[in-house]
Amino acid sequence: MLMLAAVLALGTAAPAAAAEKTLEIGVLGPLSGGAASYGVELLRGAEMRSDEINKAGGLKVGGDVYKIKLIAYDHKASAADAATAANKLVFQDKVKYIIGNAVGATCNAVQTVTEPQKVMFAFVCWGTNNLGPDKPHSFRSMLSQWEAAEPFYRWIKEKRPTIKKVAVISPNDTSGLDTNTAVVKAVKGLALDLVSEETYERGTKDFYPILTKILAKKPDLLDVAAAPPAEAGLILKQAHELGFRGAKGWTAGVNPVTLVGIAGVEAAEGVWSPVNINVRSDFVDPKVRKFGDEYEKRYKEVPGVIAVANYGAFDVFTKAMQEAGSVETDKVLAALTSRPYDTVWGRLVIGGKETYRIDRQFLYPMVISEIRGGKIVDIEQVLPAALKALKK
Repeated sequence: MLMLAAVLALGTAAPAAAAEKTLEIGVLGPLSGGAASYGVELLRGAEMRSDEINKAGGLKVGGDVYKIKLIAYDHKASAADAATAANKLVFQDKVKYIIGNAVGATCNAVQTVTEPQKVMFAFVCWGTNNLGPDKPHSFRSMLSQWEAAEPFYRWIKEKRPTIKKVAVISPNDTSGLDTNTAVVKAVKGLALDLVSEETYERGTKDFYPILTKILAKKPDLLDVAAAPPAEAGLILKQAHELGFRGAKGWTAGVNPVTLVGIAGVEAAEGVWSPVNINVRSDFVDPKVRKFGDEYEKRYKEVPGVIAVANYGAFDVFTKAMQEAGSVETDKVLAALTSRPYDTVWGRLVIGGKETYRIDRQFLYPMVISEIRGGKIVDIEQVLPAALKALKK
């Protein structure tokens, strides 16, 4: 495994009255391969919030001041590599917090290490079983398929009533299978016609055979569901080459800029996504726009939702440490789950008990976006059902 980040120790000295310590926090993710954009955004989101804390003099918790040290590992979207990295973080690096991970199967692997050791773990993985009463130290910091699919397809049915037949394709791992399940449930629940449900192996480059099979069903909409940006771009490019001109959805779409770069402007035209975020949008909180400006200034790229989500998770976890007056995970866990937090998203609620039997899902408004001429245009803000219920 490659350690990709070291001490972030910028900033002024702590007050003399407080003992300065180091708080090591792990970051995991696919930093290479087809899902690398996920890991890059996770790490950058953590770096940005870490730097802000360190530049402000450190994290003040009780009578101590902590400098943040990030330790990051690349697991290449492999469950086996993720388990190895988690073991290194917990038993070698002695971390008690891992803030950042993506790809559902890797989260399952990491949780076999983090939960028995009471290590707090925040992630954007979409595996349904990644949250539950048996995993009290685990939190999802980004809306999942279960929060996104039903309002997304309800919007499609209401706003685009000519769409009747849906085809869905995702990777054949935990994230992909669970996303397909959520999409199928939403489609059938809204009395739309599911004409094709397919999966593929991550890393696939040639989608022509599977697309030929899908397009023979004549779908009105092709949902590239849980495909990461590079693979979603390839699917849409090859579907376009095969003559598909129908509507396009991306239920798990988190970085349309990358998708457009792979698919090309014409093949990407019209793609809808409910979980992507346009950091320049009038629909988002002003703090998201500020984050986007700072991110682009630093990395020369526009951030996707994963970067915002991990920045937000880092913010919430460190605020909970301050509220608890301790970095002990049991105390921080109690503080974290006691109330809403003001974050980059605005007001953030931790809910999801009706879906996962425990409140461990970060909830915030989502925006339906569409790719037009290679640009991301926001259409409408909608609320996940769980958040809507909490607001009643």
